[in-house]
This record gives sequence, C-alpha cells and structure tokens, in this order.
Amino acid sequence: MNSTILLSILIGVVIGLLLFFLLGKIWGRSGKTAEGEVSRFSEKEAESLLRRAGFQILGKKRRETVITVIDGKDHFGYLEADYIVRKNRRKYAVAVHIGEGSPDPNEPSLRRRLLEYDRGFALDGQLVLDLNRGEIHTVRFKFPREWNIDAFFRLLIAVFIIFLVIGIIWVLVTLKLF
Repeated sequence: MNSTILLSILIGVVIGLLLFFLLGKIWGRSGKTAEGEVSRFSEKEAESLLRRAGFQILGKKRRETVITVIDGKDHFGYLEADYIVRKNRRKYAVAVHIGEGSPDPNEPSLRRRLLEYDRGFALDGQLVLDLNRGEIHTVRFKFPREWNIDAFFRLLIAVFIIFLVIGIIWVLVTLKLF
C-alpha cells in the first residue's frame, strides 16, 4: 500500500515538472522575441555590415528580464538588444543607431542603454552600429572606484611579496646570517 502511494507521488511529481518545464519554454519563447514589431532599421543592411566586419550573428531582438525593486516590490520589465553577435570568442550586444549624425556613446540616453546591456546581458562588451556611416564602435565601461578581480590579484601579489620578504629576513635572523 505504501509503495503504491510513493510510486504515484513520484510519477505525479515527474509529470508535473515536465508540464511546468514545457509551459515555461512556451511562455519564455513568446516573451523573448517580438516578431510582430516593425523594424526601425534595415535589418539586411545591419546584418551585412556586421558579417563583413567578421561578426557571427547569434540572435536578433534578444530580450532579457530585468527586475526593478521599488519600495520592496518587484516590477518586471525587459531589455531588448538589437543583435547579439560573436567575434573571436567574445560576445557583444549591439545597439543600432538610426538617427541623424553619428552616435555618441557618451550621450546620456545611449550610455544608459549600453549600461543596461552591460548589466543585463553580461557579455564581453557592447557595439554601436552606425548605419549612416557604416561604422561599428566597440564600447566598454570602466568606473574609477570599481574594485574588480585585477585589483584583488594585485593586492594579493603585493601581500605575498611582503610576506616573502619578511620570511626571508626571519630565516636569515634565525640562522644568524643577518
């Protein structure tokens, strides 16, 4: 009696997980791309420019979910990159510029968009594609007060060298050579 109950619970859990997974895939697929939207730029022109520059296109209009916490409440939204591309094992989010003049990644609204891409997609960098001039600009961000892994390793190496010198002096003093 107990084994049949356990078996039915196990089968119910497995079937429930499969249904949950399949529904999640279907729901996620419908939210990831916006197929009904009209493109703001010539996709053929943008894609040919990226391919000529040696980029492999991994996705179009790729979306990532972003959660904004306001007064302790989660608000769901999304980020949408025009393209996700790869070149030399590095992945980039692409923002296509279609306005008058050349794009300025330091202009506040474009910079905010690129910073969101940097945080949301967690790739190796961002690209700004200027269709007017046929140029691709690589953009990365550095913050002066940012404590990254390079600074940590520099500190670790400095501490190691200091302890190594102290150890050598201690050995010399112990052996009465100093």
